[in-house]
Amino acid sequence: MAFIFQACQTLTSQTLIDPQKSFVLGKGKHGSYVAQIQNTGKDDIEVILIDENGGLTSLGMLKKNEKETYRVPKNTTVQFKNTSSDQKGVIDIKLEGDTNLSMGYQANQN
Repeated sequence: MAFIFQACQTLTSQTLIDPQKSFVLGKGKHGSYVAQIQNTGKDDIEVILIDENGGLTSLGMLKKNEKETYRVPKNTTVQFKNTSSDQKGVIDIKLEGDTNLSMGYQANQN
C-alpha cells in the first residue's frame, strides 16, 4: 500500500505598505494558494489580481479591520495597493498552499 502526502505550507506575516506603494505577492511561476488578509491599518487597501497575461481584476477595497479570504490561482499575482498619501498600510497575511512566492514592493501605477 502506498501513501502520498502533500504538505500544506503556511506562512504568516504582518506587512507594512508605504503610502502610494503596493505590496505584491507571486510574480512569476508558482502553484495556487489561499491568502487570508486582514486590514489592520487606518485606510482602505485595494486588492488586485494580475493573471499571467497581465490582465487586471480588481477584487475591491479591503476596509479597515475587514478580513477576507482570496483563492489565488497558479501563476497569478496579487497586489495590495495603499492609495493613502500619508499613512502606512498594514495587513496581516496568512498564506496556505504554495508559499514559495516572490514578494516585494512597487510604486503605484495610476
